Amino acid sequence: MALMKQLTTWIIAAATAMVVSFSAQAQEIGPEHLALAKKYVQMTDTSHLYERVIVEISKKAMELTIQQNPEIAASIATAAKDVATSYFDGTNELHDSFARIYAARFSVEELNEIIAFYETPVGTKLLANNQAVGANLEAAAGIWKSNLETEIAIKLRTLLKERGFDI
Repeated sequence: MALMKQLTTWIIAAATAMVVSFSAQAQEIGPEHLALAKKYVQMTDTSHLYERVIVEISKKAMELTIQQNPEIAASIATAAKDVATSYFDGTNELHDSFARIYAARFSVEELNEIIAFYETPVGTKLLANNQAVGANLEAAAGIWKSNLETEIAIKLRTLLKERGFDI
């Protein structure tokens, strides 16, 4: 479990280091600016990325620990749940890092306009449908990729046969 916390800390540190690379812009980010960026990130995180990552990492750590200690599987599961929920204490380092990135890229005025859009009926509808649309887009991309893989394999074999190779 300490490894999971170290990994999470390392990921957050790496993300923060990337944000700091925008040092000139980052130094100009005031509290109002950052608050607007945080509001935008919270509005648009319809898939709850932070929570999902914590749950996924906790589940992997739990499964690995159970494989090594199957006789205490129930206790491991309970402990893994406790560790995961300890990260839901109201702080969200990933959202904070994302907010700094948005604040570095968008002015206070631009963030106000973006947030105002998401508060309109169409913006609210977009937020409400983002997760479902994303899932549909991912499925469509998967089908396209699978079809393309087949098509390219067929074209490659055909071209090689045309060039005299029997494959």
